[in-house]
Amino acid sequence: MRIALAMLLDAYRELNARKLFWITLVMSGMVVLSYGSIGFNESGMSMFYGLQQIDSEYLRKGSLMSEVLYRSIFSWIMVGLWLAWTATILALISTTTIFPDFMAGGSIDLVLSKPIRRTTLFAAKYMVSLLFVVLQVSLFSLGTFLCLGMRLDDWDWKIFAAIPIVTVFYSYLFSVNVLLGVWTRSALAALLVTMLLWSSLFGITLAEGLMYKERTKLVIQTERSDRLIADLEAHLATSDRDESRRARLMVEVADARSLRDTQNEAIDKMDRWHRPIRVIQSVLPKTGETINMLDRLLKRDTDVNILDIFRGNVVPDQSGGFRTTDTSQDREVQRRMEAEVNRRSVWYVVGTSLVFEVVILSIACLIFVRRDF
Repeated sequence: MRIALAMLLDAYRELNARKLFWITLVMSGMVVLSYGSIGFNESGMSMFYGLQQIDSEYLRKGSLMSEVLYRSIFSWIMVGLWLAWTATILALISTTTIFPDFMAGGSIDLVLSKPIRRTTLFAAKYMVSLLFVVLQVSLFSLGTFLCLGMRLDDWDWKIFAAIPIVTVFYSYLFSVNVLLGVWTRSALAALLVTMLLWSSLFGITLAEGLMYKERTKLVIQTERSDRLIADLEAHLATSDRDESRRARLMVEVADARSLRDTQNEAIDKMDRWHRPIRVIQSVLPKTGETINMLDRLLKRDTDVNILDIFRGNVVPDQSGGFRTTDTSQDREVQRRMEAEVNRRSVWYVVGTSLVFEVVILSIACLIFVRRDF
C-alpha cells in the first residue's frame, strides 16, 4: 500500500508539472467566473459584474424566468458544452502521453528495478490520470455551487455529483486511450483513435435517437388512428336507419383501418433497423447518457426548456410552475422521448459502460504486464 501511494504521489507530481494541466485549470476558473458575472437585481439582469445592465421585468431578482435562464445556462453551456466536450478534449490531450512516455526506453526501467508488481504500476498510472479530471471538475463544481447559491440563493449540494459522473464519463474514453497507448506506444495514434471512437459513439447515439423519434411519431399516429376507428364504429352502431350515412361511415372505417395497417407496417420496418442499433449501443459506453445523468439529478418539476418559454410553448401558472400550451405532435414526441431516457436506470447506463471499460483495461493491463521492456 505504501509503495502504491508513493507511486500515486510521484505520478501526480509528473502530471502537476505539465503546463496544460494548469492551463486547463485556469480556463475552468475563467468559465466559472464568467458564469458568476451574470446577476439579477430589482431592474433586471446584470452582466460582467454590473458593467452592463439589461432592464426587464421578467428577469428581476427572484423571478421564475431568471431562475430558469440561469439554470439553463448551467445545463447547456457549463455542462453540455464545457464539461462534456471542451474540458474532456483538453483532458485527453493532457493525459494521452502518460503511458507512451512512461513506456519509452529508460523511463520504465528505473521503476521496474524496484519490487513493484506491474499490475500495481499500471493501476497507479491509470488512477492518477483520472485525478486530472477529478481536480478539474472539483474546482468547476465548487465554483458553480457558489454561483447558484449567491445568485439564486439555491445551495444545491447535488451539483457536486458532477465529480463522479464526469470522472466516470471520462474513464470510458481514457480506457481506450490507455489500451492504444500501451499497444502502439504512440500518443498521437491513441488520441486520434480515441477521438474517432468518441465520434462514433456520438453518431450511434444520434442515429438511435432519430430512429426512436420517428418510431414514436408513428406510434402516436397509430394511436390517433385507433381513436378515429373507435369513434367511427361508435357512430356506425347508431346509424342503423340511415343507409347512406352508414355506407359512408363503413368506407371511412375501412380507410382508417388501412391507414393503421400501413402505420403498423412502417413501425415493424423501423424496428428491424432500430433493434440492432439498440443492441450495439447496449454493449458500448454511453457517454451522452452518463453526462445527462447530471441533468436528471438536478432537474426539478419547475424546470423547462428556455426555448419553449421564448416560443410561447409554456407559460407560468399560479402554482409557481409552468403550464404547457403546445399540444402538437412534436411536443408529445419530445415528452415521450424524455420519459424513455429517464426510464433507463443508472445501473444500465453506468453498469454496462463500466463492463466495457473493465474489458478494455484488462486487455491493456495484459499487454503491459507481458510486454518485454
